[in-house]
Amino acid sequence: MHRGMTRGNDAMPRWKALPEELDPQIREFASQLRRLVDRSGLNINAVADRTGFSKTSWDRYLNGRLLPPRRAVVALADVTGTPQHHLTTMWELAERAWSRAEMRHDMTIEAIRITQAREALGASDPAAGGRSGGPGRGPPPCAGPPPASRGPSPGP
Repeated sequence: MHRGMTRGNDAMPRWKALPEELDPQIREFASQLRRLVDRSGLNINAVADRTGFSKTSWDRYLNGRLLPPRRAVVALADVTGTPQHHLTTMWELAERAWSRAEMRHDMTIEAIRITQAREALGASDPAAGGRSGGPGRGPPPCAGPPPASRGPSPGP
């Protein structure tokens, strides 16, 4: 049987591939959680029932889409008979990495927005060589008057 495969006749992989862009610290933590679940012999439904966290949440935690809260990690340690301090230390490292990743993401989004704003200002500033009539500058020169002001409507 290949690593990550379920037992029995089911040939489907037990776990989805972790996202490529995942920080190595977070990847290691998610992999450790997966190993604990595998060694326990429990399926995700049983882990959810015994830890008090939903199956959907565990699916997100184990697939690297969401960092579990510390309480979930402690509950998993209890359920699997793993010393809490080992798992919580790994969680703390993963939590720091997750925070750094969120900061990088936020900074990237902010940089994109600043670039877009500069481009928009440059495109609508005639002094900067841009065209007039951009957003918020009124209609383009050949648009004509609005329909309501095209003259009197024919009478009865």
